Amino acid sequence: KRIEDALDDSIGDVWDFNIDPIALNLLPYEQSSLLELIKTENKVLNKVITVYAALCCEIKKLKHEAETKFYNGLLFYGEGTVDSSKVEGESQIQMGRLISFLQELSCFVTRCYEVVMNVVHQ
Repeated sequence: KRIEDALDDSIGDVWDFNIDPIALNLLPYEQSSLLELIKTENKVLNKVITVYAALCCEIKKLKHEAETKFYNGLLFYGEGTVDSSKVEGESQIQMGRLISFLQELSCFVTRCYEVVMNVVHQ
């Protein structure tokens, strides 16, 4: 009886992860490019809108990269070392491990600066 109830297709039931571990997301996905969406009779307006749209896409990608790549590293640096009896040189080892992360972060910040300057100049 419980199996029949779990497999029942009643419309009023809300999806429950314990009963149905798999869910389908049936959202439409549009596969048109940015240039196909921007079509007006005014060529200058087309160019301006295309530049702003490309900059918005770049900003969105930079935001995603910051959230996935840099936020956790910056938030949790030095966490987890609670004991007061640190080994000699442990802080230097942690900083050494952070150097490559900081180099990537520096390149990322430079790229963000360039994109923001491009937006301001437009």
